[in-house]
Amino acid sequence: MRRLEIFWALFVASAKMFVRNRAAIFFSLFLPLLIMLIFGVLDFGKAASYQVGLVDQSGTPDGATIVGALTAAPGLEVTTGNAEDELAAIADGGRDLVIVIPSGFRLVLPGSEGFVPIEATVNSNTPQESQTALLIVQSIVGQVLLTAGGGGSTSPLITVTAVGGQSLAYIDFLVPGILGMTIMQLGLFSVAFGFVQLKRTGALRRLFATPTPQGYFLGAQVSSRLLLVLVQIFILLGIGIYFGLQLVGPLIEVVGIGLLGALIFLAIGYAVAGWAKNEDQAAPVANLISLPMLFLSGTFFPREAMPDVLQTVTGFLPLTYLNDALRQVINDGASLSALGTDFIGLVVWALISFVLAVRLFRWE
Repeated sequence: MRRLEIFWALFVASAKMFVRNRAAIFFSLFLPLLIMLIFGVLDFGKAASYQVGLVDQSGTPDGATIVGALTAAPGLEVTTGNAEDELAAIADGGRDLVIVIPSGFRLVLPGSEGFVPIEATVNSNTPQESQTALLIVQSIVGQVLLTAGGGGSTSPLITVTAVGGQSLAYIDFLVPGILGMTIMQLGLFSVAFGFVQLKRTGALRRLFATPTPQGYFLGAQVSSRLLLVLVQIFILLGIGIYFGLQLVGPLIEVVGIGLLGALIFLAIGYAVAGWAKNEDQAAPVANLISLPMLFLSGTFFPREAMPDVLQTVTGFLPLTYLNDALRQVINDGASLSALGTDFIGLVVWALISFVLAVRLFRWE
């Protein structure tokens, strides 16, 4: 009971120190809330381009001509793949339209010998986007046919099938990113600045002159931060749901992924705090770690907009794994066992950050 009382006293003291640090509260708690409110009110979910899956089963030069024309078309973000994967992407809300160029396709007029229509599957849950994309595709196919000498046609060149899919708005993309950003900010800045200040002012030296075990102090600090992360997850999810977030996955798994991410960034924060001698050293290092991830880990915008090389490099950042895992659970309802490389990446980063914290952490 005595040990529990000591731990509880340190836990309360740690929480009070964080609450009294106005800068840490602003960057860790109020800034994410402010960003969430701004993006929720402004609604940046209107797509500037249309997601099109393209499957070429023809194996002919005519099919390749259609593929080239659609891939080069402005306004279409074309992803090539097999029919099963692309149709599954419609069900997940990742495609507005899937185009299949069937076997035996030739650039001939409808009704002519050897004519085989192109098959299109539209997402019925995004009718405006899918129908606009279909009109663009029809126009391109018609133009290619005209250029190839087939002449014009009033008959359909494309057969259309509608299927239901998950309709995701920008808020569904934004909320997991804001959650990841909040977890990173809490782990890095609340520890890096607060702990360095305790070292600089000599508060740690005075604390350890008492019989208080060092492990109790660290445990209280980590526990108070994890509790704050838990509270922030509920707050941000609540605001997100108010603005239309579709929480597909179970809340317990969102919390589990969030706490694992919090442990990673807390360990990184302790590594920075242990290395830095004062706030002037801690601030640039913490910003150097957080700012690249803030803009390159898919917090506000999809990483697919970046060059391929940058996508590959940033795919290994801890915040990227955290954001992707949160999106899989929140948007797709994925279980922890189905997270695959994202969960493995988080576990690997947890080990790396723990080793860094042990190697760099210093009390004095």
